[in-house]
Amino acid sequence: MATSIQSYSREEIVTDILLTRLPVRSLLRFKCVCKSWQDLIKSPDFIKKHFSSKSSRPRLCICKFGVNYTPQPPLRAINLFLFPEKIIAGIVPSRQSIFRWEDVSDFRAIYGPVNGLFLLQKGFFLCNVRFAWWNPATKECRIIPMVSFELQRFFDEHENVVGIGYDAVSQDYKVLSLRTYMNDEKREVHPKVFAAIYSLKNDSWKHIEPNFPYNNSLCASLGCTHLNGVYYWLCVTKDNVYIISTFDFTTEMFGEMEGPPIPYDHWGALMLRGGSLAAMSCSEMAQPMTSFYDIWARIGENNWIKVVTVNPPITAHWPLGIWEYDKYIYEMTQTYNLVYYDHTTKQVTDFGLNFSNIGSGSVWPISYKESLVPINRENPTEQDNIEYFFAKF
Repeated sequence: MATSIQSYSREEIVTDILLTRLPVRSLLRFKCVCKSWQDLIKSPDFIKKHFSSKSSRPRLCICKFGVNYTPQPPLRAINLFLFPEKIIAGIVPSRQSIFRWEDVSDFRAIYGPVNGLFLLQKGFFLCNVRFAWWNPATKECRIIPMVSFELQRFFDEHENVVGIGYDAVSQDYKVLSLRTYMNDEKREVHPKVFAAIYSLKNDSWKHIEPNFPYNNSLCASLGCTHLNGVYYWLCVTKDNVYIISTFDFTTEMFGEMEGPPIPYDHWGALMLRGGSLAAMSCSEMAQPMTSFYDIWARIGENNWIKVVTVNPPITAHWPLGIWEYDKYIYEMTQTYNLVYYDHTTKQVTDFGLNFSNIGSGSVWPISYKESLVPINRENPTEQDNIEYFFAKF
């Protein structure tokens, strides 16, 4: 009887058993071995097979942006730390610094990843928002054109929402920019949602008229809540009811679905729990030792159940998200240390990252898998690099 290895052809052994299990750094070197390997590693089928390989599992990545005001001028730095696949409660995990840049101006957010790609944002107000795609594994960066809307002079920023996703039909990575504005003359929100879609394939924006009520408010997710081409937000309606708002990157349409039964006066946010949509809610968040966080899991299409209530035995904190099914991540608001509470073992573990000197800023826990997805344009410009985006753009 033939073994599983013997049933493979020589070509399949190379691609399915060997190359798909290698890290991106090795594959980038192997592109120089021969023309056939270069063509193989650049092919969409191989890129997809490599990303989906069972030998490559998501790992926790923590992105920290902060400002150290001790030196003059102040030092504004962004750091990415990668943790091992297995994190054991009670043991400070090892970590690998995969990126650091110290000359950062006006950084605002990191979105994603979607198939290993991130979207970086600088600026927030009116026409000052700038974006770039970034693949840390291949070190490719692509600055995308700025998007503008026809605004009145008395408009001021009200809400700025961004979503990223993959359109499997057109095989295109897209960005949704959704804005609402305050009418300063009338002292009210202008009754219109401004929206635009960016296509990586076309390298351009197009304006859309979204079927989304201007007086609904989208809540920021704890992590990237993109699944199968659809982005999900927890949304507060004008009637103060929590629902789920969706955006389909193929049809480019908004939708709605029933959300978890969170009372309107509770804080709530969506997240991914073990790769599935979940929600966290709390009546009094961030209170030392006494905050209780309800965790809701989505069952089927429109059913939600409360799976657990978490009471982390920690001091003043801010909830950041969840890793796997039972590790809840918090930032300590006095020391800026990051810890996680393992609800299964009832243990609190420090990540071993000391951010006391750059506490002012933001932190994002990320579920990350490296990928070979290319983002370079056919003729990259000298501005298409991460250093230019962070320091000058």
